[in-house]
Amino acid sequence: MELRHLRYFLTVARTLNFTKAADELHMAQPPLSRQIRELEEELGVALFERRGKRVFLSSAGQVFEERARRILAETNSAIVDSQRAARGEIGRVAVGFFEHIAYTLLPPLLREFQQRYPAVTVELRWFSSAEQINALDRGDVDVAFVRSLPPDTQLNSVLLLQEPFYVAIAKDNPLAAKRQISIKDCMQLRVINYQKDVAPDYHATINQLCALAGFSPSTSFEMGQIYASLGLVSAGFGVTLVPASVQRTHIDNVVYRPLREQHVKSELYLAWKEPNPPAALGCFVQLACEIAAQAPRKAKVK
Repeated sequence: MELRHLRYFLTVARTLNFTKAADELHMAQPPLSRQIRELEEELGVALFERRGKRVFLSSAGQVFEERARRILAETNSAIVDSQRAARGEIGRVAVGFFEHIAYTLLPPLLREFQQRYPAVTVELRWFSSAEQINALDRGDVDVAFVRSLPPDTQLNSVLLLQEPFYVAIAKDNPLAAKRQISIKDCMQLRVINYQKDVAPDYHATINQLCALAGFSPSTSFEMGQIYASLGLVSAGFGVTLVPASVQRTHIDNVVYRPLREQHVKSELYLAWKEPNPPAALGCFVQLACEIAAQAPRKAKVK
């Protein structure tokens, strides 16, 4: 039995006239009658009762009609859904993110993605920056925002942003009057660092910059999140470095000044494990590149 047999049967069942059904199906009446007869022989039941020139559904035909309609409807739905899935219009994408992204790139990305692909389910999973790679390896997420990639990584990735660092400093600190602040300017202040196990890239960057300037950052004030560091800055406990995009976030009594050492950059990647990702994931990555391209430096595929 093939799907065409179901279509032939349903057309005859609706019209109860082989000639009309043949016309609708753009075929001659004898071949249609033969197809219905073969279907009845395969099922072992009579689907139609013939009373003179009139045709009626048998009791078996009535039951078969209901099931046949359901089968064709499910088949058509499966065809449509598979085509939509191939275009990335339906599916599921599990996204790993960390704190900073939730305030900057992620909101406009999710808003636009939902507008373009309303039938795709996006699941958000929070992990620290350092945990994103492990989450990808475990399969906890399909795609993740990461600050750095291991040199020997097998992950696929795209560089979304490459941002300069800014110094976050209390508004009433005399250094806040400067248009730019060098790391050496911060020598007499407490430089708040990030925890190595949470943000190893930021931790290393601040350590290296301070070492080149001849001093060390604070070891008693190491935060796991950017906004925890900014809370300390707001209270006057020191200064910290943040990527440029953070300056769009208002924190009471905190201002942002460009770090003079402009060669130091904060990088943001989008990484995924599957070599041939589902279409919905591909659409998410492409849109992330579009949103990130609104930043000063456009995204570059790695």
